[in-house]
Amino acid sequence: MKDKNLPKEGFQHKCEDSPVTNTQLVTIENKLFHEEFQPRTNVSAYGDNNVDAKEKEVVKDFEPRPNISAYGDNDVDAKKKEVVKDFEPRPNISAYGDNDVDAKEKEVVKDFEPRPNISAYGDNDVDAKEKEVVKDFEPRPNISAYGDNDVDAKEKEVVKDFEPRPNISAYGDNDVDAKEKEVVKDFEPRPNISAYGDNDVDAKEKEVVKDFEPRPNISAYGDNDVDAKEKEVVKDFEPRPNISAYGDNDVDAKEKEVVKDFEPRPNISAYGDNDVDAKENEVVKDFEPRPNISAYGDNDVDAKEKEVVKDFEPRPNISAYGDNDVDAKEKEVVKDFEPRPNISAYGDNDVDAKEKEVVKDFEPRPNISAYGDNDVDAKENEVVKDFEPRPNISAYGDNDVDAKEKEVVKDFEPRPNISAYGDNDVDAKEKEVVKDFEPRPNISAYGDNDIDAKKKEGVKDFEPRPNVSAYANNDINAKKKEVVKDFKPRPNVSAYGDNNVNAKKKEGVKDFEPKPNISEDDCEEKKKIMTKFELRSNI
Repeated sequence: MKDKNLPKEGFQHKCEDSPVTNTQLVTIENKLFHEEFQPRTNVSAYGDNNVDAKEKEVVKDFEPRPNISAYGDNDVDAKKKEVVKDFEPRPNISAYGDNDVDAKEKEVVKDFEPRPNISAYGDNDVDAKEKEVVKDFEPRPNISAYGDNDVDAKEKEVVKDFEPRPNISAYGDNDVDAKEKEVVKDFEPRPNISAYGDNDVDAKEKEVVKDFEPRPNISAYGDNDVDAKEKEVVKDFEPRPNISAYGDNDVDAKEKEVVKDFEPRPNISAYGDNDVDAKENEVVKDFEPRPNISAYGDNDVDAKEKEVVKDFEPRPNISAYGDNDVDAKEKEVVKDFEPRPNISAYGDNDVDAKEKEVVKDFEPRPNISAYGDNDVDAKENEVVKDFEPRPNISAYGDNDVDAKEKEVVKDFEPRPNISAYGDNDVDAKEKEVVKDFEPRPNISAYGDNDIDAKKKEGVKDFEPRPNVSAYANNDINAKKKEVVKDFKPRPNVSAYGDNNVNAKKKEGVKDFEPKPNISEDDCEEKKKIMTKFELRSNI
């Protein structure tokens, strides 16, 4: 600071005043610095830790809090944190115990107050990588491991305007791997993968999640192996469990796609030692089905080629009481009714339900539920939109769970989608294009079950009820149910006792509530072209 009144006295005047002037400058700068922000520790290590924080750039105007804290003997590595503006972060990686924690590539975080997104309690290996483009949210821990766990979270990108909660939590001896979470906007997620016990959990390729508050979609309780991959295109719904196994089960759910505006309920349920196979449920619209074939006793039921029935209120068309042989096939073109469970087996039955197509605008219930020692396979559920699903795969006990290809989840609050109770092997793959619906469990196994549900496609806006249920030691197979729209059917196949039931090719029924038109012990009948009448028992 030069005196203007003494410009010609040289540079040697008032040398003792220079320190005072410099002190005033430093004081003013410090005041400005403290007025702009008050930083706190962003990397803190408690215990014998190795902490490495690198490449933190472009941090302006915020009051940060510890984002990496390790309690115990931990190795923590946080790298590549860039472009953080105007927020008050909280610890995003915290390890309690003997942990190995690696957090890398956190970029483009703006205007939010994050909370711990990776926390490990116990002897854990935690790796969180490639978190990019997070804007305007207050996240919470998305990966937490309790016990002896191996946790790996990678490639979390494009998260905007939400307050997430833990999406991967492992309790016990677990191996957890969460990768490729991208494009999450405007939601408050909750844990989507949680393992309780000795579990192996792998969650990969979660992309394009916008405007929702998800809940745990994969939870394993016990000794489980969980793998969730490739979940795609889920928008505006709160899912509920669609695959749940209770006991020693092998569960495989694949290719659930494009389901819109419905809350499903169980359509295949097995109670006892059952082998259940439900495949190719497609394009069912606007109905609540009920059982259309019921067998009481030791029966073989076969009903074939019922076609083109329109505008009447029928009653149960095939009912067998005693030791009967009944075969019901080729029911076609059924529209605008509210069906009820169409295949239910009570006792030792063999039932096969396949190829259910063109179901739209209904609220389904669990379509495959097995109680006891069952073999159930649910695959290829496609075209589910506008619903609120619940947990579709949850494993409680010694389970192997695999959930893949969950992508593009927008505007919903999901719940656990894979739940297994007992010693189960669960595989859920290729769940795509789920929008704006609230489904309920479609595959649930209680006991020692093997569940396989395949090719469920084109289900929109309906609330179905169980169409295949087996109680006791049953083998169930239902095939080729096609083109069912806007109806509320009643039980079409139900077996009580030791039965062999086969229902195929039900097509072309419109706007009616059927009544019994065929009843006897050994019968096979073809009925065609009945329109606008109220049919009653004719045999």
